[in-house]
Amino acid sequence: MTTTTAPSRDTAASALAVPRQTRSQQGLARMLQAGREMIEASGNLDELSINDIVERAGTSIGAFYRRFDNKDSFFEVVQAAAMEQGLAYLRDTIERDPAWRSDDAATLADAVVAFYVLSFRRNRGLYHASLLRTSQRNANWDAMKATNHEALALIVPRVVSALARERKLPAGETTTRALDFEVRATLQMILGMLVNSVLNDPGPLTLSSRRLRPWLQAQLRRCLALPVD
Repeated sequence: MTTTTAPSRDTAASALAVPRQTRSQQGLARMLQAGREMIEASGNLDELSINDIVERAGTSIGAFYRRFDNKDSFFEVVQAAAMEQGLAYLRDTIERDPAWRSDDAATLADAVVAFYVLSFRRNRGLYHASLLRTSQRNANWDAMKATNHEALALIVPRVVSALARERKLPAGETTTRALDFEVRATLQMILGMLVNSVLNDPGPLTLSSRRLRPWLQAQLRRCLALPVD
Protein backbone atom coordinates (compact mmCIF):
# COMPACT_ATOMS: atom_id res chain seq x y z
CA MET A 1 0.00 0.00 0.00
CA THR A 2 6.41 7.27 -5.74
CA THR A 3 5.46 9.76 -3.00
CA THR A 4 2.51 11.38 -4.73
CA THR A 5 0.63 13.74 -2.46
CA ALA A 6 -3.07 14.34 -2.98
CA PRO A 7 -4.37 17.90 -2.80
CA SER A 8 -6.39 17.03 0.29
CA ARG A 9 -3.16 16.26 2.17
CA ASP A 10 -2.11 19.90 1.63
CA THR A 11 -5.53 21.08 2.76
CA ALA A 12 -5.21 18.89 5.83
CA ALA A 13 -1.79 20.27 6.69
CA SER A 14 -3.18 23.80 6.63
CA ALA A 15 -6.23 22.92 8.74
CA LEU A 16 -4.13 21.00 11.24
CA ALA A 17 -1.75 23.89 11.86
CA VAL A 18 -1.49 24.13 15.64
CA PRO A 19 -3.94 26.73 16.97
CA ARG A 20 -2.36 29.45 19.09
CA GLN A 21 -4.47 28.78 22.14
CA THR A 22 -4.41 25.49 24.03
CA ARG A 23 -8.19 25.56 24.35
CA SER A 24 -8.54 25.92 20.58
CA GLN A 25 -6.08 23.09 20.03
CA GLN A 26 -8.05 20.82 22.33
CA GLY A 27 -11.30 21.74 20.58
CA LEU A 28 -9.80 20.88 17.21
CA ALA A 29 -8.58 17.52 18.51
CA ARG A 30 -12.04 16.73 19.91
CA MET A 31 -13.74 17.64 16.62
CA LEU A 32 -11.39 15.44 14.62
CA GLN A 33 -11.80 12.54 17.03
CA ALA A 34 -15.58 12.92 17.06
CA GLY A 35 -15.70 13.12 13.28
CA ARG A 36 -13.45 10.08 12.89
CA GLU A 37 -15.62 7.99 15.21
CA MET A 38 -18.88 9.09 13.59
CA ILE A 39 -17.65 8.56 10.03
CA GLU A 40 -16.32 5.14 10.96
CA ALA A 41 -19.66 4.19 12.50
CA SER A 42 -21.86 5.44 9.65
CA GLY A 43 -19.67 4.97 6.58
CA ASN A 44 -21.48 7.87 4.95
CA LEU A 45 -20.58 11.53 5.37
CA ASP A 46 -24.02 12.60 4.13
CA GLU A 47 -25.59 11.07 7.22
CA LEU A 48 -23.63 13.41 9.49
CA SER A 49 -24.23 17.08 10.14
CA ILE A 50 -21.85 19.71 11.44
CA ASN A 51 -24.20 20.06 14.41
CA ASP A 52 -23.72 16.34 15.14
CA ILE A 53 -19.95 16.72 15.04
CA VAL A 54 -19.66 19.77 17.28
CA GLU A 55 -22.24 18.42 19.73
CA ARG A 56 -20.29 15.21 20.18
CA ALA A 57 -17.02 17.15 20.41
CA GLY A 58 -18.43 19.66 22.91
CA THR A 59 -17.42 22.62 20.74
CA SER A 60 -19.42 25.08 18.64
CA ILE A 61 -20.43 25.82 15.06
CA GLY A 62 -18.24 28.92 15.19
CA ALA A 63 -15.23 26.86 16.26
CA PHE A 64 -15.86 24.49 13.36
CA TYR A 65 -15.99 27.22 10.73
CA ARG A 66 -12.87 28.91 12.09
CA ARG A 67 -10.99 25.78 11.06
CA PHE A 68 -12.94 24.37 8.09
CA ASP A 69 -14.79 25.79 5.10
CA ASN A 70 -17.40 23.04 5.08
CA LYS A 71 -18.03 19.38 5.93
CA ASP A 72 -16.06 18.19 2.88
CA SER A 73 -12.89 19.99 3.95
CA PHE A 74 -13.36 18.58 7.45
CA PHE A 75 -13.64 15.08 6.00
CA GLU A 76 -10.43 15.57 4.02
CA VAL A 77 -8.55 16.42 7.21
CA VAL A 78 -9.97 13.42 9.07
CA GLN A 79 -9.12 11.20 6.12
CA ALA A 80 -5.58 12.54 5.74
CA ALA A 81 -4.87 12.07 9.45
CA ALA A 82 -6.04 8.45 9.26
CA MET A 83 -3.84 7.82 6.21
CA GLU A 84 -0.78 9.28 7.94
CA GLN A 85 -1.44 7.07 10.95
CA GLY A 86 -1.68 4.05 8.66
CA LEU A 87 1.66 4.81 7.01
CA ALA A 88 3.29 5.38 10.39
CA TYR A 89 1.93 2.01 11.55
CA LEU A 90 3.32 0.31 8.43
CA ARG A 91 6.76 1.84 8.89
CA ASP A 92 6.79 0.81 12.56
CA THR A 93 5.62 -2.71 11.70
CA ILE A 94 8.34 -3.12 9.07
CA GLU A 95 10.90 -1.99 11.62
CA ARG A 96 9.83 -4.20 14.53
CA ASP A 97 8.15 -7.29 12.98
CA PRO A 98 10.64 -10.04 12.00
CA ALA A 99 8.24 -11.29 9.30
CA TRP A 100 9.00 -8.18 7.24
CA ARG A 101 12.71 -8.97 7.28
CA SER A 102 12.24 -12.67 6.59
CA ASP A 103 14.15 -14.38 3.79
CA ASP A 104 11.07 -16.53 3.23
CA ALA A 105 8.86 -15.01 0.50
CA ALA A 106 5.72 -16.77 1.75
CA THR A 107 6.16 -15.39 5.26
CA LEU A 108 6.58 -11.89 3.85
CA ALA A 109 3.56 -12.29 1.56
CA ASP A 110 1.43 -13.32 4.55
CA ALA A 111 2.61 -10.23 6.46
CA VAL A 112 1.61 -7.97 3.56
CA VAL A 113 -1.91 -9.40 3.47
CA ALA A 114 -2.20 -9.14 7.25
CA PHE A 115 -1.32 -5.45 7.06
CA TYR A 116 -3.90 -4.66 4.37
CA VAL A 117 -6.67 -6.64 6.04
CA LEU A 118 -6.02 -4.87 9.35
CA SER A 119 -6.00 -1.50 7.59
CA PHE A 120 -9.35 -2.14 5.92
CA ARG A 121 -10.88 -3.43 9.14
CA ARG A 122 -9.70 -0.38 11.08
CA ASN A 123 -10.94 2.03 8.43
CA ARG A 124 -13.98 0.32 6.95
CA GLY A 125 -16.36 3.23 7.53
CA LEU A 126 -13.84 5.80 6.35
CA TYR A 127 -13.10 3.84 3.19
CA HIS A 128 -16.80 3.35 2.52
CA ALA A 129 -17.46 7.05 2.94
CA SER A 130 -14.53 7.87 0.64
CA LEU A 131 -15.80 5.53 -2.06
CA LEU A 132 -19.27 7.05 -1.84
CA ARG A 133 -17.80 10.53 -2.19
CA THR A 134 -15.77 9.40 -5.19
CA SER A 135 -18.92 8.12 -6.90
CA GLN A 136 -20.31 11.64 -6.48
CA ARG A 137 -17.32 13.01 -8.44
CA ASN A 138 -15.37 14.20 -5.47
CA ALA A 139 -11.68 13.38 -5.26
CA ASN A 140 -11.62 11.88 -1.77
CA TRP A 141 -10.36 8.49 -2.96
CA ASP A 142 -7.29 10.20 -4.46
CA ALA A 143 -5.88 10.52 -0.94
CA MET A 144 -6.28 6.77 -0.48
CA LYS A 145 -4.53 6.06 -3.77
CA ALA A 146 -1.69 8.41 -2.96
CA THR A 147 -1.23 6.78 0.43
CA ASN A 148 -1.21 3.33 -1.14
CA HIS A 149 1.49 4.46 -3.60
CA GLU A 150 3.63 5.30 -0.57
CA ALA A 151 2.79 1.98 1.07
CA LEU A 152 3.67 0.06 -2.08
CA ALA A 153 7.02 1.83 -2.25
CA LEU A 154 7.79 0.26 1.13
CA ILE A 155 6.25 -3.15 0.40
CA VAL A 156 6.99 -4.08 -3.22
CA PRO A 157 10.82 -3.97 -3.20
CA ARG A 158 10.89 -6.30 -0.20
CA VAL A 159 8.60 -8.83 -1.86
CA VAL A 160 10.51 -8.58 -5.15
CA SER A 161 13.82 -9.29 -3.41
CA ALA A 162 12.34 -12.24 -1.52
CA LEU A 163 10.87 -13.71 -4.71
CA ALA A 164 14.15 -13.33 -6.58
CA ARG A 165 15.92 -15.27 -3.82
CA GLU A 166 13.14 -17.86 -3.67
CA ARG A 167 13.30 -18.51 -7.41
CA LYS A 168 17.09 -18.18 -7.62
CA LEU A 169 16.75 -15.59 -10.38
CA PRO A 170 19.74 -13.61 -11.67
CA ALA A 171 20.03 -10.08 -10.35
CA GLY A 172 19.37 -7.34 -12.84
CA GLU A 173 16.91 -4.82 -14.20
CA THR A 174 14.98 -7.35 -16.27
CA THR A 175 14.32 -9.60 -13.29
CA THR A 176 13.38 -6.67 -11.06
CA ARG A 177 11.03 -5.18 -13.63
CA ALA A 178 9.25 -8.48 -14.27
CA LEU A 179 8.83 -9.27 -10.57
CA ASP A 180 7.76 -5.71 -9.80
CA PHE A 181 4.89 -6.01 -12.27
CA GLU A 182 3.93 -9.44 -10.94
CA VAL A 183 3.81 -8.25 -7.33
CA ARG A 184 1.96 -5.00 -8.07
CA ALA A 185 -0.61 -6.72 -10.29
CA THR A 186 -1.27 -9.36 -7.63
CA LEU A 187 -1.60 -6.79 -4.86
CA GLN A 188 -3.97 -4.80 -7.06
CA MET A 189 -6.18 -7.88 -7.19
CA ILE A 190 -6.02 -8.34 -3.41
CA LEU A 191 -6.84 -4.69 -2.79
CA GLY A 192 -9.69 -4.85 -5.29
CA MET A 193 -11.22 -7.71 -3.34
CA LEU A 194 -10.92 -5.75 -0.10
CA VAL A 195 -12.55 -2.70 -1.69
CA ASN A 196 -15.32 -4.96 -2.94
CA SER A 197 -15.77 -6.27 0.61
CA VAL A 198 -16.22 -2.71 1.86
CA LEU A 199 -18.87 -1.94 -0.74
CA ASN A 200 -20.69 -5.27 -0.72
CA ASP A 201 -20.54 -6.35 2.91
CA PRO A 202 -22.06 -8.77 3.81
CA GLY A 203 -20.83 -11.19 1.19
CA PRO A 204 -19.25 -14.65 1.14
CA LEU A 205 -16.17 -13.04 2.67
CA THR A 206 -16.79 -10.08 4.96
CA LEU A 207 -14.17 -7.86 6.54
CA SER A 208 -15.05 -9.33 9.92
CA SER A 209 -14.80 -12.95 8.76
CA ARG A 210 -12.07 -15.08 10.28
CA ARG A 211 -11.67 -16.71 6.89
CA LEU A 212 -10.77 -13.49 5.10
CA ARG A 213 -7.11 -13.11 6.01
CA PRO A 214 -6.04 -16.76 5.52
CA TRP A 215 -8.04 -16.97 2.28
CA LEU A 216 -6.39 -13.85 0.85
CA GLN A 217 -2.99 -15.03 2.03
CA ALA A 218 -3.51 -18.30 0.16
CA GLN A 219 -4.54 -16.42 -3.00
CA LEU A 220 -1.49 -14.16 -2.85
CA ARG A 221 0.77 -17.17 -2.40
CA ARG A 222 -0.82 -18.97 -5.33
CA CYS A 223 -0.49 -15.96 -7.62
CA LEU A 224 3.19 -15.61 -6.72
CA ALA A 225 3.79 -19.38 -7.12
CA LEU A 226 4.59 -19.79 -3.43
CA PRO A 227 3.74 -22.88 -1.36
CA VAL A 228 0.28 -22.89 0.23
CA ASP A 229 -0.10 -24.56 3.64
